[in-house]
Amino acid sequence: MNNCSCVYVSDDNSPEFFTEKSVIARKQHKCCECGRTIEPGEKYEYACGIWNGDFDTFKMCEDCLSVRDNFFCDGFNYTEIYEALREHIFAIDGKVASSCFEGLTARARDKVFDLIEERWSYLDERGDDE
Repeated sequence: MNNCSCVYVSDDNSPEFFTEKSVIARKQHKCCECGRTIEPGEKYEYACGIWNGDFDTFKMCEDCLSVRDNFFCDGFNYTEIYEALREHIFAIDGKVASSCFEGLTARARDKVFDLIEERWSYLDERGDDE
């Protein structure tokens, strides 16, 4: 974790059981965060656990892992990192420190830049700071 501002997620949904591991894809998978196809040979994180009595699995690509590792300091919810990050970026008016981009993959940087530009466009359309 660098000195980037943290996204904090209130998480009342702790798993009863949880495990995660880094694996190399042998076949195509879909990332639970961005929906991108994880191709054979790519590294990804496989996580499984029991939440509220239900067993679930998640596969996260390296791009989304870099977002999670750079911006989320104290927990996150699977399938919700970009919505939480979007809310955070909107709350800080898109003023993200350059150090926040140091550990991101190129695709992850592009996604974060898109969120920042979305916020700036909204502020430009309003003509003032919210």
